[in-house]
Amino acid sequence: MGFPEKVTLCEVVTRDGFQTAPKIYSVEEKVKIIEAVVDAGVKCVEVGAFSTYETMYKMKDTDKVFQQLHKKQGVEYRALVYLPDDVKRAADCGCRKIKLNVSASTKHNLDGAGRSPLESMRSFAKSGDIARDHRMGFAGSISLPFASQWEGEIPLDFIIEIVKAFEDAGAAQVSLSDSAGLGNPELVYRRVMELREAFPKMDWMLHMHNTRGMGLANMVAAMGAGIDKIDTSLAGLGGCPYIKGATGNISTEDALFMLNGMGVETGIDFHKIMDAGKYVTDLVENRGTDSYQQRLRALAESVS
Repeated sequence: MGFPEKVTLCEVVTRDGFQTAPKIYSVEEKVKIIEAVVDAGVKCVEVGAFSTYETMYKMKDTDKVFQQLHKKQGVEYRALVYLPDDVKRAADCGCRKIKLNVSASTKHNLDGAGRSPLESMRSFAKSGDIARDHRMGFAGSISLPFASQWEGEIPLDFIIEIVKAFEDAGAAQVSLSDSAGLGNPELVYRRVMELREAFPKMDWMLHMHNTRGMGLANMVAAMGAGIDKIDTSLAGLGGCPYIKGATGNISTEDALFMLNGMGVETGIDFHKIMDAGKYVTDLVENRGTDSYQQRLRALAESVS
C-alpha cells in the first residue's frame, strides 16, 4: 500500500473540540490556541462554526475569533456552516473558506438540522452562490458517509448524490466525516476509492472520530486510498452533540507522531504541537481528551 509523500493536517480543536467541551472558552483563548498551532507549522485551521442551531451555541463567538486573529499568509482559516445565512455571517467577518455540512443519515440530519438530508441539499446552490459572490473557498462536508448506528452502512449511491449536489453548487472539496466512529479500514478504503473513481476531479478530505478506537487505522486506510488532507484535534478533544457517546477526533499529537514515523511530510513541529496540546488539556482540566502522546508525557513528568 502506497501513501502520500505529504499530508496536510487541519486543526479543528477550536470548533469540533470546543463545541462539546465542558465550558465555553473565551475568544482570547481560542485565538491563542490557533496562533500557537499556526506557529507550529499547521497550514489549515477550522476556526469555528456559524450556526443558529441550539446545540451549537458554544460557537456563537466565531465571528469575533475571526476578527481578532492575526492571520498568517499561506494558512487556510475556515469555518463550518449549514445554511445560506451562515455563509453570509462568515463572509461578513472576513472568513475566506467555508465547509458546508450535511449528514448522510436521515436521523442524524433531522436531529441536528431539523430536516432531511434531501431538504438540506436543496439549499446548497444558494450557499454556493453566496460563497462565489464573496470569492470564498467552498468545501462540502458529509457526516456519516460510511455508516450510522441507525441505518447501518450508508448506500454508496446516496453519497454520490450528495457529492454531485455539492459539485453542482460549486464545491471544489468534500470532507468525509465519520462523526460516529463507525468506519473501519476496509469500508473507508473501499468507499474512498469508489468516490475517487466517481469524481476524479474532486479534492477529498477526511474527518474521523475515535469513538471506537479506529481513528488512526481509518486514517491510514484513507491515506492508502489517496487522501492527503486530514482533520485532527489537539489532545483528541471533540465530539458530536447529536450522537450520544461520540468522542473526539483523531489526536493531532498522535497523528503527527505516526506520520513522522512513516516518513510522511507535514511541515509541523511535533514539540510545539505537544505544548499546544498540553495547554488545551490543562484548559479543559483533562475532560474529554484522548491522546496517547499526552498521556505518555504526563506519565514521564510524574516519575521524573
